[in-house]
Amino acid sequence: MDTMKITTENLSFSYQNKIILRDLSLQIPAKKMIAITGPSGAGKSTLLSLFNRLWEEEGKGTQSGSVKINLENKWVDIYNGAMSLSQLRQKVGMVFQAPNPLPMSIYKNIGFPLELSSKRAKKDIRSRVEMALQEVHLWDEVKDRLTEDARKLSGGQQQRLCIARAMVLEPEVLLLDEPTSSLDDKSCEKIEELLTELKKRCTLLMVSHHQNQIRRIADHLYELENGSIHQVF
Repeated sequence: MDTMKITTENLSFSYQNKIILRDLSLQIPAKKMIAITGPSGAGKSTLLSLFNRLWEEEGKGTQSGSVKINLENKWVDIYNGAMSLSQLRQKVGMVFQAPNPLPMSIYKNIGFPLELSSKRAKKDIRSRVEMALQEVHLWDEVKDRLTEDARKLSGGQQQRLCIARAMVLEPEVLLLDEPTSSLDDKSCEKIEELLTELKKRCTLLMVSHHQNQIRRIADHLYELENGSIHQVF
């Protein structure tokens, strides 16, 4: 029997008096790839944002119901104030549809989150940056270019960099909002291989429109439509 990582109970979300999600009760297993699909505008990205409270950045919308995540072997209700937003987002990382490298060097893109989150020694940061780049199979491609602007990387390399930036904090959950939709087939294949490896370490929730991709790498598929969700497999 799978160990659960995330549970929601009567989770609802509305925006400008329009109900987007209605009374969702889910049980998400640990260290699996969970794909979420559905028509455009169904609320897939909104659902992801409820797991790390990113929707609050806009200051709009209304959430109700509970989201509990098992973090560091302890169940935490992420909306009851038991965990700060910065703590939550270190444990629940996010990768967006379009690669969004920061306007700084390749090295600083990965090291910056570590500098913000803790008072780590520079030697420790260097070690973690290298490890993160190796994990996403980018180290050999950039090890002689670490001081270059990260925005000079190819699209596929930029997306792997963004995944490395999320993973350097060692999250337990990684949210991915159509992470391959802007990439060519070769880059897409590399990202899929990477995600398959990463689920050995963390739980992955991915929004995707690509049915072939879902069949290749997802352990479970949920379809979201008209505010409700159901499990396909």
